[in-house]
Amino acid sequence: MLKRIIEKNYKWIIAFLCLIIVLMMLEDIFENEQLSLDMFVYRLVILNLRSEPLTVMMKVITNLSSAYVLIAITLGTLLFVKNKKVGLCVASNLVITTLLNQLLKYIIQRPRPDGYRLIAESGYSFPSGHSMVSMAFYGLIIYLIWKMVKNKKIKYISCGVLGFLIPMIGFSRIYLGVHYASDVIGGFAISIVYLLLFTNITRSILQLEKEKEKKNTMKNKRKMVELRKKRKKLRNSFKYAFEGIGEAWKTEQNLKIHFVIMALVIIAGFILKISAMEWIVCLLLFAIVISLELINTAIETTVDIAMPEINEKAKYAKDIAAGAVLFSAIVSVIVGLIIFLPKIF
Repeated sequence: MLKRIIEKNYKWIIAFLCLIIVLMMLEDIFENEQLSLDMFVYRLVILNLRSEPLTVMMKVITNLSSAYVLIAITLGTLLFVKNKKVGLCVASNLVITTLLNQLLKYIIQRPRPDGYRLIAESGYSFPSGHSMVSMAFYGLIIYLIWKMVKNKKIKYISCGVLGFLIPMIGFSRIYLGVHYASDVIGGFAISIVYLLLFTNITRSILQLEKEKEKKNTMKNKRKMVELRKKRKKLRNSFKYAFEGIGEAWKTEQNLKIHFVIMALVIIAGFILKISAMEWIVCLLLFAIVISLELINTAIETTVDIAMPEINEKAKYAKDIAAGAVLFSAIVSVIVGLIIFLPKIF
């Protein structure tokens, strides 16, 4: 029950957890307390990881979330993506997240870290603009690729690259000394909550759910066709089985004798009022003898087709099959005498 609730509402559980993280950070920020997380990451990154090659790399990565790059990508989607609604969603997403970030920064007004910056930045610190906007911007693109791109290789590679890029942009802001770790984590958390809401709107605008329903409908149709085929095969198997019994009845004298004996035993059973266990024994013997007779008929027919001329081995196979039927019939007669003689005398 709990598992089903979590599976159904996992998005809102994630959103709730992200909001709790942000509120816990804001409590310490508003009280002007230094977060232990920020101190730990500062010692780890600023004091131990900085190097000239890594600094160059971090400057390149951080620029992938700059206004110029994001505007260029947005213009690209507006110009080159056939579905114009996709471009409008990407553009509106960029505008909304940028305005939301600036509004939050103005409300919270946390000063940036000072003394160890590698690039110049102005404005307030929480939440990190690059982190928040990159999560919302590239996160939406990941969502759109996952939902709309059919080629699995392109889908997995694109989503993997962008999924790796987002945390690297956040890390670059800490590495370059322009944000605390809590600024980056807070920015990511706020954007995750925002994305969960925005993707719901995007899904309805782009009718992605209808596409999913179409795919499900097609799958269901295929399943129905396969089920019908299986049912047809099942019906045919019963049909052919009864046809086989009918053909054997027409051509095999011994089978008619077995059915006549079975009918006589059933009549005697009702007259002499045999017990339930005795009925079960009789029915099992009927099934064994008649089944063996049918198998014997099938073997004889197959041997006749394979060996139409007289052959000693063919005769040997037929005799063994007939012997099996005879043996089962003898045993059945003995068991029948054991059941019925005491009731007659």
